Amino acid sequence: MPGDLRGLGGLDSGLECLRADLHIHTALSPCAESEMTPAAIMEEACRKGIKLVGIADHNSAENAIACLRAGARHGVCVLPGMEVQTLEEIHVLTFFGSIEGLITWQEEVYAHLPAELNREEFLGEQLILGEEGEVTGKCSRLLLTSTDLSLAEVVRKVRELGGLPIPAHIDRPSYSLIRNLGFVPPGLPVAALELSPHISREEACRRFPWVRDFPLIASSDAHRLHEMQGRTVAYIRADLGGEIPGPASGGGDPGARGEAPAALFDEVALCLAGRGGRFVDIVS
Repeated sequence: MPGDLRGLGGLDSGLECLRADLHIHTALSPCAESEMTPAAIMEEACRKGIKLVGIADHNSAENAIACLRAGARHGVCVLPGMEVQTLEEIHVLTFFGSIEGLITWQEEVYAHLPAELNREEFLGEQLILGEEGEVTGKCSRLLLTSTDLSLAEVVRKVRELGGLPIPAHIDRPSYSLIRNLGFVPPGLPVAALELSPHISREEACRRFPWVRDFPLIASSDAHRLHEMQGRTVAYIRADLGGEIPGPASGGGDPGARGEAPAALFDEVALCLAGRGGRFVDIVS
């Protein structure tokens, strides 16, 4: 029964359900609290039963590898990515199944940011962290701003690099696809649409009927630990992405090595596309 997790630890169809929160900021985002360290995020995910998290800092992925390593140690799957701000001031989640793809995308995004420095006295610090939360540096470039890439360019480039583009918090009154465009451009190959924590699937479908044509996820956009939640449930195959990495035990775990879990990424992509019986759902 979609939306009901009772008794769904293992499904007869070979699917497993993962509670997911695909929009979490670390302390690299100047608007996030310093408590948002890789280890603390994974501990909070474990406490709340969230098995899959997406790391999506503003216009940067410099804490992604530390989060992958922390996730592997805590048994939490991590999709590494970033939240890109387009020329139209629309936020788009972008995720990748390889570190190489993510780094290439980060370089592309950096090349399209204005050549300005962060003013941390007004905007906040942009902390680069190790997996336990130790500060290893600061990102000096201005991250809390728009790139000069349009929505169409961001989606096209992410797809060309093998990533997943997901317009973020589409129902929000700012930095959202609905507020800034009012619709999804025809043929735009987004992987899904993200709802904010402030609206249910039912309310979104009532207010914006066209969203029924897209896979929907709901994320926390957490800037503080207590904001994390697991409203999205991904039903994926147990023999691939459903295999949650255990605590770091050696070289066999890609996350422990700071590598993106390619098999999990592929499974999530199939889940969002509704392939092979997989599907994504939103619970209250």
